[in-house]
Amino acid sequence: MKRLLFIYILSFEIALGNFEQTAEIRDLCKQAQSLESKISKLFLDLLSINEKEKMSVPVIRNIYEMLSRCFTVLFDLGRFSDLLALTQKGNKNDFVRCSIIIKNFSQYFQSVNSKLNQSGDEIYKLKKNKDELSKDYESTVNDYNQLCKKIKDNLDNLSKTRTENVIQEDVVRHISTKCDSIDELDAELEAENTVGVLKNNKISTELQLVNPVQGKIVAEFGDRGDNDEMIYYLGFETRHGAIVTSPAKGLVVFSGSFLNYKNMVIISNGEYRIFIYGMQTVFASTGDTLDIGDYLGKMDTDSKELPTLKMELKRSGEPLDPRHWLWQSLENKENK
Repeated sequence: MKRLLFIYILSFEIALGNFEQTAEIRDLCKQAQSLESKISKLFLDLLSINEKEKMSVPVIRNIYEMLSRCFTVLFDLGRFSDLLALTQKGNKNDFVRCSIIIKNFSQYFQSVNSKLNQSGDEIYKLKKNKDELSKDYESTVNDYNQLCKKIKDNLDNLSKTRTENVIQEDVVRHISTKCDSIDELDAELEAENTVGVLKNNKISTELQLVNPVQGKIVAEFGDRGDNDEMIYYLGFETRHGAIVTSPAKGLVVFSGSFLNYKNMVIISNGEYRIFIYGMQTVFASTGDTLDIGDYLGKMDTDSKELPTLKMELKRSGEPLDPRHWLWQSLENKENK
């Protein structure tokens, strides 16, 4: 009896420890994704300043050349005026014309010189702004890397205590090897009642969706794809190595590599299923219970182009536009 009680207490302590660790990872992921957004903005701002600097160089060069020509003309006019005075060959009108020309060129010279100073001031401001942004960028990247290290350390510790449904994992992987599409995999999972485990665990919740990754939407539900076929997902273009988190509460009913979708995670909340794919690495395992913001995996770190994460939503096999639920979640957040 004492042995059973000890095992129960130990199991409870492990479960409590896992819960606290998962909550800490979730908080760290939220902070890291916020920094990812800041890093992306700072990077774009630095690119913009670099472009402005490149455009400023030829402008200043042209102004400097104009200034040099003005100086040459003024110098020649001055010598001509002195020559007229020395030889006393010029009449009054010649001196008047010459003085008018010198005056006009002097004004033009001052105008060009003013433009040069103005451009110099602008470049100085750009450089100063660039230095400040560069320091902010380096500091933010450093903070981000430290957060990622904390997340990794927590994930490593959590991995040691995770209890995974090995049987269900094997069943799902076997099912996936027989499927040639997401629709077929979805139907097979439904047929094998793998999704039904969620109802048995009493985890059924109302669907709430948030963005699984920091980035901009580059593909919309209903758009036409490469083969002019309608797409049924949202595509999020994000940073290399970006952290991917759970967009909804639910149960992981599939996790792993599938066809050419790279690593994919399917989350079910009882009525809906969310498909997240395009990750380079994945942490979530079949049978895991997720909350919004829980760690799922990371995006590509070495691809030439920015990686794109895709998210699909289905109910009883029917594709739905995730935007509707994303907007609802945003409205609920703003109303609180």
